[in-house]
Amino acid sequence: MPLADHSQQLDVGVDFYLNSFISINEVDETIAIMGSILLNWTDPVLKWEFWSFDNLYYIIIDPSDIWTPLIFLANSAEQIEPIGNRVVFFSTLVCTGQVYTSPGGIMKAKCPTNVAKFPFDTQECIFLFFNCGLSTSELIVSPVSDKAKLDWYTPNSDWTLLDHSTFVETKNNFSTFNVKLRIKRQSLYYVVMMILPTLLFTLLNSLVFVIPVESGERVSLAMTILLSYAIFLTLVSAAIPTSSNPMCVLLAVMITIISLSGLIVVSVVVISKYSFKKTTHEIITPLKNLAKWGLKKKHNVVLPMEDHKKEIDDVDDNITGKDVANALDFVCLCVFYVAIVVCLIAYFIYVSI
Repeated sequence: MPLADHSQQLDVGVDFYLNSFISINEVDETIAIMGSILLNWTDPVLKWEFWSFDNLYYIIIDPSDIWTPLIFLANSAEQIEPIGNRVVFFSTLVCTGQVYTSPGGIMKAKCPTNVAKFPFDTQECIFLFFNCGLSTSELIVSPVSDKAKLDWYTPNSDWTLLDHSTFVETKNNFSTFNVKLRIKRQSLYYVVMMILPTLLFTLLNSLVFVIPVESGERVSLAMTILLSYAIFLTLVSAAIPTSSNPMCVLLAVMITIISLSGLIVVSVVVISKYSFKKTTHEIITPLKNLAKWGLKKKHNVVLPMEDHKKEIDDVDDNITGKDVANALDFVCLCVFYVAIVVCLIAYFIYVSI
């Protein structure tokens, strides 16, 4: 240990330089970055008077020739080894005894992820560095700055860096240096490729109730939209993080919408069945009441002058299968649109919180 008095602690200054993001894997819950750690301490033995050596103020030396702390990544997702162990990073020795070394490389750490708000999610990851084997009674680390340095940082096209703070804490009698990275996903690609097509499908879905039953295209259109959305969901599922705890809410919304599409197909088939009923006794009482309400609502609106003379004294005697189908079309159109709008509003409120 480079100490004049071995009863004292060695104070090592630590700073972190973030170069770039390599990858983020939500399934494995790992994050890989390129970065380096700047370490500095004072070795009282390695001092000299620079004027006695042709004004030699500092020298560059191989770190294997002097004592250097071995910094490990405690929450590493790969093999535990010192940072920059496979590369020689030359150290700078100043005439005052100050030693500077900056090991670095690709660092892969565990990072619990939360993809519930995908693609509007924000992830927070911590890199925990410590010197294995030297407790706080022998070595402590001090942050040079409360922020990671971005002098060599290259922005990522998929993630935006929101926070890059650093702090020191003591864990299990070891002084640890922590780098907290807070990043936000760039959501434009996912909005264009996933959310907007989903909105288009939801708007088209319930419009099948507007098409007249006599056209014969209602069932075929409802089935076409259902199959199209099923194929679309299959294609985009690869881009959605496959995590169960917590599950992506956008995926739950998509499953809800495809379930509503299936119910729309069933509703169209049932309405088509009642549309061709000729006699009143073939229609159940609740549907008769619904059709009666629909007829009363229709005759309460403002009509052209020639239609004012038409009056209906006994609605029950005039109810047909067509009236039931019209009433069911109106109810289903309102119910499914309300269900879809509530589902979408709930999703956007959740991701905006």
